[in-house]
Amino acid sequence: MKSIKNSMKRDQVLLISSSLQLALFALLVWWAKKHPQPPKEILITRLLQRRQTSSKRRMVQVFSTATGSAIMLNICVVPVAIVLWRVKFRLEAIMTVITLWTNALVRTGIKRLVNRPRPKPLLMRVKRQSKGKSFPSGHVASSLDFWGWLFALALFRKDMNQPWRRVLLSIPLLLIVLVGPSRIYLGDHWATDVVGGYLLGGGWLGFSLRLYLQLREQGVLATIINAA
Repeated sequence: MKSIKNSMKRDQVLLISSSLQLALFALLVWWAKKHPQPPKEILITRLLQRRQTSSKRRMVQVFSTATGSAIMLNICVVPVAIVLWRVKFRLEAIMTVITLWTNALVRTGIKRLVNRPRPKPLLMRVKRQSKGKSFPSGHVASSLDFWGWLFALALFRKDMNQPWRRVLLSIPLLLIVLVGPSRIYLGDHWATDVVGGYLLGGGWLGFSLRLYLQLREQGVLATIINAA
């Protein structure tokens, strides 16, 4: 009975937090569409870019690409899912792919809807203007969903390989926190693009986790796991 109550409470927390994040994101979508080049955010970017050097920029660029590139993470999700499948985490493997790829599809649609241009070199330091639209930040949303998902799996799957579990419980959160400021520092995104990425990624991750935990408790794919 206690475990059932804990599960219900956990589901409620995930539902409320995810709904709140997506509701705030919806408001930010409306705001970003009306403010394609917000003056105050130019000041925020210039503040972060103060004392920027070529060596610092290269280092941040490598970090941002390695930890948050939407294209790279959407590709990396395949080998991650294969590894999870091979170690008998079948539901986790399927949910890993679904979470990342559905988020990418929704995010692409929102980018086209808002149609916000990237920051221009005339306004701030931009070495090479990125292609595509600016809102929300794909790096931030992808990073939060990818690394946040792995963190959550390590948290809920206590039967995971312990050295890997310790790594996944310590590193991902730092990567998620740092990838947002790195996008502003490089001049690839406005500050509200980054906030939007965190809200969309966090809301999507919360709903995905709630679905995963419910399916797991219902024993979905248990027959496949036992047969393998």
